[in-house]
Amino acid sequence: MTEALDGAPRAAEPDPQRPRSRIPAAEVRRRVLDVAMERVEGIGLTIGFEHIVMDDLIREAGVPRSSTYRLWDSKEAFVTELLIEIARETSNKLTDDETLELSERILLDHVDRLADARERQQVLYEVIRVALEHNYRAVIDSVAWQSYVGLSATLLSHLDWPARVEIERALLSGSAEFVERMAEFHRQFSAVLGYRLRPEWDGDYRPYATVISAVVEGLGLRHLGNPAIVDARYRGPATITSDDAEWALPAIALLAVFERFLEPDPDYDAAAVIASLKQRAGQEPEA
Repeated sequence: MTEALDGAPRAAEPDPQRPRSRIPAAEVRRRVLDVAMERVEGIGLTIGFEHIVMDDLIREAGVPRSSTYRLWDSKEAFVTELLIEIARETSNKLTDDETLELSERILLDHVDRLADARERQQVLYEVIRVALEHNYRAVIDSVAWQSYVGLSATLLSHLDWPARVEIERALLSGSAEFVERMAEFHRQFSAVLGYRLRPEWDGDYRPYATVISAVVEGLGLRHLGNPAIVDARYRGPATITSDDAEWALPAIALLAVFERFLEPDPDYDAAAVIASLKQRAGQEPEA
């Protein structure tokens, strides 16, 4: 410390000859990868990685160029690590929380109709009709899904890539976690609506969740080439809100999957389910 003219202590002036503190390699790696991930999340992943310019990333991350190239000696090496990072993160971001909330809202709006088997089925149809179309739109419009598709296309176009196995392993891990979460959601949701898996599935909701996810993603790809068919409206079964409801193709596909995997639960306790839902919603159950 030095003194100012008034005698008060003053911080010493920085010495221009003194080298700045070195950024640890782990922090350099994290900063550059974070900047690249933000860019991918903003505009998606392109197969040729033209939007990945190392010097731009280095400048935005505020790290030394020399330190960065000690970590990755080429753009290809960096892209490989970035793809592993994307593979870990992308599948986890495919969950559409808005659809889950929408499904619950439809349930709560018609909670008293769950007491009757026919009306309960129509509530189920309304959830599938409305929520699945919302999920389909949300997924195909999301950067996470577009990056997932781009990453899958990248792997297919680089069959002899040395890093392929590691990227696939990271993608598999993220996908497995996603399927587990969705399987648990479908288990709870089907139980609330009085359905259970057919005996041949041994209580395992993962195949069901996997098929639903594949239907949504597959129609998302088909939408690119046949939007008129995929986006059209079709006649479907009556729901709790309409006797002549219009259905989107993804919802019709899910209904077909649902009917193959699930069946009515003979032990369903409608009164207990209704009371539980009302309690969760802060409503007074009927006496």
